[in-house]
Amino acid sequence: MGTSFTDFENRKKDHIRLALDESTQSLVNSGFSKIKLNHQALPEFNFSDVSLKVKLLGHDFSSPHFVSSMTAGHENSFGINLNLAKSASQSQWLMAVGSQRRELTDTKAGEEWKKIKSEVPDLKLVSNIGILELLSHTTAEVIKLTENLGAIGLFVHLNPLQELFQNNPDVNFAGALKAIESLVKQSPVPVLVKEVGFGINKDLASKLFEMGVKVVDVSGNGGTHWGQLEALRQSKDSLIFKSSDAFYDWGLSCIDCLLSMQDQTLFHQVWASGGVRNGVDSAKCLALGARAVGIAQPLMKAAVESQEHTLQVMQQFDYQLKVAMFCSGVKKCEDFLHQKVWYGTNN
Repeated sequence: MGTSFTDFENRKKDHIRLALDESTQSLVNSGFSKIKLNHQALPEFNFSDVSLKVKLLGHDFSSPHFVSSMTAGHENSFGINLNLAKSASQSQWLMAVGSQRRELTDTKAGEEWKKIKSEVPDLKLVSNIGILELLSHTTAEVIKLTENLGAIGLFVHLNPLQELFQNNPDVNFAGALKAIESLVKQSPVPVLVKEVGFGINKDLASKLFEMGVKVVDVSGNGGTHWGQLEALRQSKDSLIFKSSDAFYDWGLSCIDCLLSMQDQTLFHQVWASGGVRNGVDSAKCLALGARAVGIAQPLMKAAVESQEHTLQVMQQFDYQLKVAMFCSGVKKCEDFLHQKVWYGTNN
């Protein structure tokens, strides 16, 4: 194994360890307290009538919850991803994979997902690649990743702050929009664009939708802070480590992003993630127009323990969402688009 792969594996292991550390969580900025759901004291239907069923990327799922991209390509990731995959399959959730960057240069890297797919054949997956990889490789190479995975979609993740705090001084995003547009035109599966935890603003979302991007996942500030996480991997006397505290509240929250996109959510697929920690948070995202809600860190905590615990966490998110819907007078997820069941607070 070359040095670059060793560095890659060490970084991914650090990501798991530090993502489970409370010091990298910025829940105080999540914005969910700004939104309240109208309590419906007399919902005139049975709780059993509440349905979480949704259609995402042309496929049916039993929940709007999906597994957000987390990890792949190192010795610890197979067990974690297998726990996530089995639980997602059992819960009928969509699953987005961790970065497939390594697969672009290591032909053996895709074996992890082939093994998982063989064990969980009905699992629906979304590929995932960083914008810098899209800029530095051909569109055909990136599309090949989706074919190897049997993916039903392809996430391109945007992460300027994270890239800089990975001690990469040559970050160059020039030409990124054109690269995404080219990918959209050539990809046989829908292209989705997300941040890694600092939000996507309304103007960028508009540009992405105009060029044919199917989904924008706002991935707002409020969950794992990838700037702080990367800074913790640097020496304490480094410029990056000393600079990182200035960015503790950087970015747009998931809620702020959704509030700014109220004129887009009815006609476009806006998804939500970033600091979602329970099913009530999920209900607030759906109430603000999100079509799907991504969960990451709570599932990572469970998946490092067991598949059983992972499944329990998924079931809890779904149950909490169902209760929130019933108590808001909402039967189906799509009804959120036509019923205003939320109000803002001054928090």
